[in-house]
Amino acid sequence: MGVSPALLSSAAVIAALVAMLVDGSLAVPVAAVALGIGLTPSAVAVAGGPGFFVLAAAALGAVLAGRVARIAGRRLPWVVGLDPSIPAFAPRQRLFGTRSVRVVAAALAVPAASWVSSNMPVGEIAAVSGQLFPVAYVWVCAALRLVVARNVEDLAVAAVMVSMAGATGWLIRAGPDPLRGAAELSALTPAAAIVSGWLVGRHRRRVPPASAMPVAGPAAR
Repeated sequence: MGVSPALLSSAAVIAALVAMLVDGSLAVPVAAVALGIGLTPSAVAVAGGPGFFVLAAAALGAVLAGRVARIAGRRLPWVVGLDPSIPAFAPRQRLFGTRSVRVVAAALAVPAASWVSSNMPVGEIAAVSGQLFPVAYVWVCAALRLVVARNVEDLAVAAVMVSMAGATGWLIRAGPDPLRGAAELSALTPAAAIVSGWLVGRHRRRVPPASAMPVAGPAAR
């Protein structure tokens, strides 16, 4: 007896909500783990154990790679770095992209993903089976998070969402060599964690004392 489509959809919706709402320096690994857990039932339903290992490796890789990149960013010589959590175009309180807006976006993604899952059969999976809804929902949420992105961290989380959903969708598609294709798509998850972790580490590195920094202009008398 197969897994209920309702259970698959519920797990994906919860995981996508976590990825939509998470913020801060650990947003990327948290989103990767949440999506790995939420999409694993869908991957296992069509690919079995290998589907589990593809998503688990991507989530674990994001956690470890992000941690290593953060440590490396702190240890190298200090330079002025980019804070991935600082809004790029406007003050934080004036930006379109707060959590309340993301909640509304996640709600709007439900009918969009339902339409996709009901009208777009993929591979051996019929549209009416409902197994495409988890992937479609995460994809739509990723697109909406890109639309309301405030900073580099938001872009990295959206990339993780696209990567994990893409890997699961590739497994569902069941084309030639699905595991290799899914593994290649999931590689974007640890890559996004590396970029985010590196920027966080560089930004959190202590500013060197003024006496150790080069002084421009003539020396003081």
